[in-house]
Amino acid sequence: MRADYRVVLDACVLIPMPLADTLLRMAEAPRLYLPKWSHMIMDEVTRNLIQKWNMPPEKAQRRETELPSVPGAWSRQG
Repeated sequence: MRADYRVVLDACVLIPMPLADTLLRMAEAPRLYLPKWSHMIMDEVTRNLIQKWNMPPEKAQRRETELPSVPGAWSRQG
């Protein structure tokens, strides 16, 4: 079973890795929904990982580059 429900994942669920991992695994086959996010959301994720979670910039940016490779996900301008 594949679901094509589009769900926007905001920064608040993409920052904590256990939650993000759980939600993104639910988007794998057999997928329950299609995860979506924007460039603005990813900028917020990266900024907060660096400023509030004291993550090294390289590691925070790596998360930003790895997330778009999730099957079925896309990032929208804005």
